[in-house]
Amino acid sequence: MIPAPRLRLKKATGWFAAGQEVAAALAMLSDAAFKLYVFLCLKVDRHSARMVWEAIDLANLLQRDRQSVTDSLEELCRREVCIRHPDIDGRIASDRFSVEICDRFWPYEKSPVEEFGVDQNGYVRRVRQMLSGTACIRISFSVADERLAAILYRRGVTLVQLQRAIWLGCARKYVALLNGNEKAPMFITSLSYFFALVEEVDTPSVAEDYWKHMQSKVAQLERMWRSTETRETK
Repeated sequence: MIPAPRLRLKKATGWFAAGQEVAAALAMLSDAAFKLYVFLCLKVDRHSARMVWEAIDLANLLQRDRQSVTDSLEELCRREVCIRHPDIDGRIASDRFSVEICDRFWPYEKSPVEEFGVDQNGYVRRVRQMLSGTACIRISFSVADERLAAILYRRGVTLVQLQRAIWLGCARKYVALLNGNEKAPMFITSLSYFFALVEEVDTPSVAEDYWKHMQSKVAQLERMWRSTETRETK
């Protein structure tokens, strides 16, 4: 018997592991609630299964009225497919959905999300702190950067995920500088530099040890670059 050819993904990224978890949801949910569940699966952070939406924005994305989206979300919570998290003050806001897909209906292992209780202002402050102290980053954290940080918060991007994107971006920047790439700008001057990398680092298959190595590699590359800069100024 000729073995069947190995299945190959058309695209290496952007897919979702729809298996027994999705099948279980299909068997128990209404059509509207199942559609919302699938939408959440595709949009939430893969490490935490969580995301925050403004109610009106979510309704617009689904092309449904706000009440029908609320009804579907209530069904998901009642069936224990999802849970809603309160804001930092302990309230369940009617105009904002802080949603997490429950383990039984989520195919990936979840990472701890220490910052989920942080509100948007606290998140933005943490982002500002994360962008300081690295030599190749010269971000003044303008109003535009604050707006970008708020967008990341609303998308449910964890601070862990953003930190990994910053490490990866800085490593690539230092390599470009050390290789004498004259076309590369000298410094990173906007949070937008890391936006595409946020999605790139959202890969559950990458081990935690890799990111520990990346952190130390950035420090090593920074020392090499500083040493080069010192020699050139003498």
